[in-house]
Amino acid sequence: MVTKRLRRSSASRTDWQIVRDFFSRHTGLYDASFWIGSSNPRVKDRVNCVNAMLHNHAGERRLHIDPRCKQLILDFERVHWKADANGNPLADIDKSDPARTHVSDALGYMIASEFNMEGTYGDVAVRLI
Repeated sequence: MVTKRLRRSSASRTDWQIVRDFFSRHTGLYDASFWIGSSNPRVKDRVNCVNAMLHNHAGERRLHIDPRCKQLILDFERVHWKADANGNPLADIDKSDPARTHVSDALGYMIASEFNMEGTYGDVAVRLI
């Protein structure tokens, strides 16, 4: 009989509780900090954040992809927006290929968290979209 290691938990505790419990039991080995937003950024916002890091309006390139990141490069080459029956792009990513979007999604969440497109100008917070 072959057993598989599950990647998610179906227990009464949330996955974040399990992760926090682990790090609290190993405080001498790890100094873990958690920054968890109240909600995920919208897909379009994540894509815009990644695109701005790759090449922004001012022509700056603040993110360079190592050629060894083959799955990420494949995601950038193959992942695209869903389209309606007339071929018009929709505001969601096509996830029909199970091998695609995982790596670029992870990068998008990190970039949106660390380098979001919100800025403060004067006394007003402005969301750049």
